[in-house]
Amino acid sequence: MYQATATHPGPVAPCSCVLASPTPGGGCGTSSTPCVARSRAAWVRPLLAAGCGLAGWGLFESQWLDCKVVDVPVAGLPPALDGLSLLHLSDLHAGTPSLNLRALRRAVDFGVEMRPDLVAITGDLISHPRAIDTVERELARLQPPLGAYAVTGNHDVGATNDPFSRGVVVEDWGQAGVETLRDRSVVLTTRGMAIELAGVDATTWLVGESRPEQLFERPDAFRILLSHFPDAAEGLPAGTCSLVLSGHLHGGQICLPGPRGRIKLSHGNWRFDEGVFEHEGMTVVVSRGVGTTLVPFRLLSRPEVCLLRLTRVG
Repeated sequence: MYQATATHPGPVAPCSCVLASPTPGGGCGTSSTPCVARSRAAWVRPLLAAGCGLAGWGLFESQWLDCKVVDVPVAGLPPALDGLSLLHLSDLHAGTPSLNLRALRRAVDFGVEMRPDLVAITGDLISHPRAIDTVERELARLQPPLGAYAVTGNHDVGATNDPFSRGVVVEDWGQAGVETLRDRSVVLTTRGMAIELAGVDATTWLVGESRPEQLFERPDAFRILLSHFPDAAEGLPAGTCSLVLSGHLHGGQICLPGPRGRIKLSHGNWRFDEGVFEHEGMTVVVSRGVGTTLVPFRLLSRPEVCLLRLTRVG
């Protein structure tokens, strides 16, 4: 409160800086600084509150794991393999400052409950070596009868702008029994049928040397390709394989609502972005992934783990 002067006897009436009208309590005096401070506080506090609320929701959504069973139509699926189940995990990003390991435990819980025939992990498993033991213990709980197979992603081989990522390729998964397919294939037998499972290595893919169509050797087998990168499916000659499983894109991870749907702040311009697609006689499945990268938040892009049940077309 300012002191009265000879020309203004008594206390100065408080006023509003914007409307120049009397207001109860406080005053403007000869400087607008106190009012500017109050004006800033009027919008800074709600903005901070909204930011904290958004961050809290982003952390919550990063743990709001979407566990679902998806019937996947596959052209040319042999009758004997109708109903074959695959647990599709992707983008674990284990080890970064995040809640990714919690999400992984929940994903594995779902897998243990669903008891899939096969587990497929499409890259970006480890983002820091400190998480290797934990991931091994979790994956060891699955024990699928046809085994668990993984491919490398860009984070695994160190190709990332994430300053927290220290990826490593794990060749020996110990008790988890996961087999890493680096530009090679394996042949599995179940229900009297052969399944050839091939995996694209991130290192050769990133330098343009990968040839996924050359990984298959059994024309009589039902062929599945694992590739961290969804665009691997686009360049495959027709008839290369029947099913492609991918990840990488996180469904955008941070998305905003828009008049035509979600606006993805990253990985927005991809032909196969998330979900199930049909392409040149192949079925392509792209997972939103389990973990997060760079920031531990998701917005309008829940993490997911899917039990894929293969079904015949027609």
